[in-house]
Amino acid sequence: MSGKDTANRHTINTVGYSAFVIAVLTLASRFVGLLRIRIFASHFGAGQVLDTYYAAFRIPDFLMGIVIVGTLSIAALPIISEYAVKGGAEARRLTANLLNFTFLGMAILCGLAALFAPWLVKLVAPGFSGVQALQVILLTRIILSAQIILAISNVLTTSLNATKRFFWAGVAPIMYNLGLIAGVVWFYPKYGLVGLGFGVVVGAVLHLLSQLIDWWGAGFRFMPVLRLDAGMRAILKLYIPRLFTLDLSQISLLLASFFGSLLATGSIAVYSLGFDIQAMPVGVFAIAVATASFPYLSDHFAKKDIESFVRLLRESMVRILFYMLPITVILLLLRAHIVRILYGAGQFSWDNTRATFGVLGVLAFSMVGQSLVPLFSRALLARHNTWAPVVSNILSIIVTICTAALLVPKHGIEGVAWGYAVGMTFNALLSYAWLRTDLMMQPDTEHVLAGEEHILTRQVGYILFSVLLFAVTTYGVLYLIAPLLNTHTWVGLVLQTGISVGAGGLVYVLVGHTLNLPDAKVFVRALGLFKKI
Repeated sequence: MSGKDTANRHTINTVGYSAFVIAVLTLASRFVGLLRIRIFASHFGAGQVLDTYYAAFRIPDFLMGIVIVGTLSIAALPIISEYAVKGGAEARRLTANLLNFTFLGMAILCGLAALFAPWLVKLVAPGFSGVQALQVILLTRIILSAQIILAISNVLTTSLNATKRFFWAGVAPIMYNLGLIAGVVWFYPKYGLVGLGFGVVVGAVLHLLSQLIDWWGAGFRFMPVLRLDAGMRAILKLYIPRLFTLDLSQISLLLASFFGSLLATGSIAVYSLGFDIQAMPVGVFAIAVATASFPYLSDHFAKKDIESFVRLLRESMVRILFYMLPITVILLLLRAHIVRILYGAGQFSWDNTRATFGVLGVLAFSMVGQSLVPLFSRALLARHNTWAPVVSNILSIIVTICTAALLVPKHGIEGVAWGYAVGMTFNALLSYAWLRTDLMMQPDTEHVLAGEEHILTRQVGYILFSVLLFAVTTYGVLYLIAPLLNTHTWVGLVLQTGISVGAGGLVYVLVGHTLNLPDAKVFVRALGLFKKI
């Protein structure tokens, strides 16, 4: 094996390890998040309180998604990475400058949003009026204050990821969820709905503090600098186009609030609860792989190593599909079981359960698109192609809105879910076509891309075959063991779900191993270690 092949394999293994660390921490965060959602659902049910709570998040989350999470954090990472290669002092100064600009800009935007909250709330939830509308406005303003803290914390996350430090950046969301849990357990009994807003602020503070020591230990510092220097101009060059790359998930949630406020009480809550379930595996696997791959894709582009870039892209796509395709099957086959296990307690009624798993079943069709779009967008940005993701997202938003508007009158809140599924699938296909075109424009790329696409096609075919056997096994075992368990109890549901998925998963991994799928081989090696123990 040549030195270059060894280096490529080392990079892929490092990305795999980084993705594993991110995935484990994201999984922990999502589990804490599901615990938080279960507490909310059991306390309030899918009714007016949760409708109000989720509606209050729409403006702050949308603002955060546009200005920070989907834009600044992605645009800044490759530039900080480049400066870190040049020298630590330059990277520290750039990060401090970015931090100050972020604080100033977010404080102004959140202040304006708080000022105009009555009109903005009327836009996103036109069906609310009276006391409920006033409650949404008040909660929106409290949550907006937390977004300023989260914006600062996200700069810390970006700079840590740029220097390939993922652990404490992964712990931060766990702390945020703990703050939200404190809101419902401790603050709500004393302060009512306002207490839920206090929990968001506490969560934001914990999110920031959990990263601060690692950030400081990495050599970064707060500095009194606010200059539009070369580094900031480079970030802005990538950042400004990203402002138009609206997060399709936020558009979907906005549509849910808009239409849900005009539909039956609980519609917003039902959609949000279903959305939270399917978002968990996307964050654990797809976002983890895309996040871990991004700095390495940026490095390969900076070094003009197109072969390593394309190979890493293919490896990342296969890894994402290996996990997300069987998870899609699980959400389709076991959606009722999942909703009953996660939310079926306290005030969460059977009608709430049926409505939620109806939404979840539709959202399952968006999983593949959701999983691949973050990787494709980051690959394009790593190549400094900023406008392709913008156009792709804008067209996808149009498709999402039109589909939802056509289907909501007949299918209710599920129509919004169908809009999201169609829009996400369209976005993934268009993004890949754009990325492929961008790669083909480079010299001496055609043979490299053809070779990797041939491997990709073969491996995806193997995954699809393995998923088919997984689905048949899971479905068969599900009904085979049903008479042996009391599925009217929570324990019985957990056992039936766990045994059927476990049996299907074992078949999936063994078949994947036989077909030489890399991640399946990792699982089998792990099982071999357990046997030795």
